[in-house]
Amino acid sequence: MKLIIVFLLLTIVGAYASDLPIRKDGGSISYATENLLGRRGELQPPPSIYDLKELNRVLFSELRTQNNDLKKVKYYLLNGEIRLARVHLSKLAYTRTKLRPVIYRYLAILSFIEGDFDKSYFYTAQPELQDIPHFAKICTLKVLNQIVLSKTFEMDSDWPKCLLQNQGNFRERNLIWLETLVQLKLSPAEGVTKVPFKRLKLAAMDNEEVKVMMKMALYLNQENLVVDQIPELTIDQLQDPEIRELAGQTFFRTGSLAKAYKYIEDLKSPNAENIKGNLYILRNKYELAYAQFKLALEQKQNSQNAMERVLPLAWLLGDWEGGSKYAEQVIASPQTQIHKMTLMSAFLMQKGDYEGATKVLETIAQKSRRGTNIEVTQLGSFTALMQNKPAVVRKQAHISCDQYDIVNCWVLFQLSQWDSFPLTIRREEKISDKKEWEKLIKDDLNQPLTETVFVNQLDIEEMDDKLIQLIPTP
Repeated sequence: MKLIIVFLLLTIVGAYASDLPIRKDGGSISYATENLLGRRGELQPPPSIYDLKELNRVLFSELRTQNNDLKKVKYYLLNGEIRLARVHLSKLAYTRTKLRPVIYRYLAILSFIEGDFDKSYFYTAQPELQDIPHFAKICTLKVLNQIVLSKTFEMDSDWPKCLLQNQGNFRERNLIWLETLVQLKLSPAEGVTKVPFKRLKLAAMDNEEVKVMMKMALYLNQENLVVDQIPELTIDQLQDPEIRELAGQTFFRTGSLAKAYKYIEDLKSPNAENIKGNLYILRNKYELAYAQFKLALEQKQNSQNAMERVLPLAWLLGDWEGGSKYAEQVIASPQTQIHKMTLMSAFLMQKGDYEGATKVLETIAQKSRRGTNIEVTQLGSFTALMQNKPAVVRKQAHISCDQYDIVNCWVLFQLSQWDSFPLTIRREEKISDKKEWEKLIKDDLNQPLTETVFVNQLDIEEMDDKLIQLIPTP
């Protein structure tokens, strides 16, 4: 059977081959391309209608979108826009992509910035980030989380591994910062924070090294070890605005206020404006300090130092419009969001925007359990009083009075005495008030009170006795 099949195949191939135009004399076939052999190397394949990206349009467009989102996340992280960075990261967190290690790294950085060190450590401990080359990029962040969370056992093994995989990537002066923090956690000893500043000579370093060491001195509260070397800095070093800013901060921390102002007088950075504002506060020049902190916020809207000072000054100076604006700009965590909203409502109330304050207070009551806190109920009582809402005033004042707020207890008493107390309290004309009680405490009443007797009590008793026999008979 096999022989028959082979024979048939040979017959078919032979028949097909007999039809091909074969020339045995070396000539060309009539319909073949002339001089084809001589044109070897000139011919190109026809262009493809679809390139690789077109053939894989879905795959490439998805990767391109994810890559663009990660670029935006990096931009927002560098500029401190945490909320915008989280918005873009939330779209990528549950996608299956080869960029997942990068996503985990950015999520760890974002959580670290927000102060959620447990979550940041969780992301840095993901299996995708434990191998080369990803571990080298996240190991410093992982070690910092371990320092905060006191995970000394893991840090003892991760830190040497981090140093090994980053050989040539760390600068020695930058490495000493993290090395000091690790030693403080693993083997704390007296004087360990002073070790990096022994035999230190700031004038012999380049500008970047000077910045690192001065920042480290401020962080470790060892500014006294470097303050004496600041006057010895070279002209090239002092021409760097950041070095002068650090010098001013160092002098401010050590109490040399005049020298601090001398170094930052012509600087316009947010930190320099904050230092100037602090100097003005110490001199009780609150208007000038308020202006300095406002300049700092114009350059850096999320400056925590400026925000912590501009809000009290706005309240102190009566700038309710500016205070409400700055209170809205406060970056609050979920735990402090209600405090931010309470502050906003207080500024809106002082501004006279009672409707806006009421909306904020209603949001607090709806979204949290802190609607009964005395600070919230006090604001609610007053705003309702100004809007002629006696039922709301009575409710909020009662809650405040129960928390020993004497003012709202007085408001409750007045509501029971006046028919339209919210309208009466807002009257512009003078309200007539007769203080009869003052006469009673000033006059001496020595004459006894005489009472006119209309019915004799004995007659009443006799009548009762006839009915129920009050007096027993012998």
